[in-house]
Amino acid sequence: MNRKIIGISVCMLLVMTSLSMTAMANSPPNKPTITGPPSGKIRTIYEYTIVTTDPDGDSVTYCIDWCSCGTEDCLGPYPSGQQVIASYSWAKQNTYTIKVKARDTNGAESDYATLQVSMPKSKLINMPFLQFIEGHSHIFKIIRQLPRL
Repeated sequence: MNRKIIGISVCMLLVMTSLSMTAMANSPPNKPTITGPPSGKIRTIYEYTIVTTDPDGDSVTYCIDWCSCGTEDCLGPYPSGQQVIASYSWAKQNTYTIKVKARDTNGAESDYATLQVSMPKSKLINMPFLQFIEGHSHIFKIIRQLPRL
């Protein structure tokens, strides 16, 4: 009876070792690349292309933090090596860092890829003031004459 217990224990140990070796053999996806416009205008939708490969050929899910605010949009899973297009629009003028990581179907995660994007302040032109100047250019001729009086 002791031989049966020893035999079963050895068999279970081999199965557990095999399972743990399989789990250890999973490699994380490579760091993704992200390409797209580095600057733009607020309230305009921009497209960014994201791609990576997984050394084990696992499918990957991309998790994107668009504004370095700690919330992520996750897309996928997609086959390893397939390009994915993600769209986003910023509401406020600022400089943002897009962070993207890939997670394979076994839960292994890549390092973050980053891309800095600037939504600069627009130069505002005071249209009513310009229209006033255009419609009343004669006033400036009069103002120029005042120091001579």
